[in-house]
Amino acid sequence: MKKQNSLNSIWKTIFLTIAVCLVPVFVLLATPSSVYWSPCTTYFQPYLKGHIGYDSYVRDNSMLANDYGFTVGVLPFEKVQAEVGYDAMLPVASPGTFKDANYLNAKIGWSENTLLPVGFSAGIFNAGFDTNVTDYDVVYAVLGKTIDNVGTVCAGAYSGNKKLLINDSGNADNNGWMFSYTSPQAGKFVLAGDYISGNNVLSAWGAGVYYYFADNATLLTGPVFPLSKQFAGSSKMMWTLQLDMDFDVVPKPAK
Repeated sequence: MKKQNSLNSIWKTIFLTIAVCLVPVFVLLATPSSVYWSPCTTYFQPYLKGHIGYDSYVRDNSMLANDYGFTVGVLPFEKVQAEVGYDAMLPVASPGTFKDANYLNAKIGWSENTLLPVGFSAGIFNAGFDTNVTDYDVVYAVLGKTIDNVGTVCAGAYSGNKKLLINDSGNADNNGWMFSYTSPQAGKFVLAGDYISGNNVLSAWGAGVYYYFADNATLLTGPVFPLSKQFAGSSKMMWTLQLDMDFDVVPKPAK
């Protein structure tokens, strides 16, 4: 297991180094591109296209911390793409500190029909700063393909910190699979769903509806079904509401 921890540390260093080297000169506050609950997608934010997101997950008697974030595309290339970001998870559970609210993420890869017919992404998310408290350091890789009149399907694998990704019995459960589906857009609506395997704090599945109330803004809502009791102390269903908006980080010159 020491070898696995060493491997995770190496991948964390690689992806965070990529993030630091590629970030333009502005502050980042962000979440990785995701489908519903998981980052099981080969979509990338375009170069210098920012993405602001707000995610909430609640049930009748408990909730997860709200996720406030911003993601940005950082490579100007046509075939190879990358994005980086920072998550603020608030409020922080007592006795946490503000340091425990901060997480980094980064990924690199390519879209479909560029380098290969299938899209590919590999990255890291939930890279926190408090050792064995918030450094989940989940590395992952995803393949995806869009099928005409069917939608986009993706599949991937993940591995994270074995001290934090544990099952309900307290044993390490830090590796697993991810799957997702996104439907073709019908008017202003898109159906989406995904799944993360295992019995840890990440493990869940859900499905819901995106509503495009503007070309660059969406509202996503629907249920999430945890596979572990670690979701705010219960495996009962939660309801998510997610607001997302894209914008140009560097404003385009007025015509």
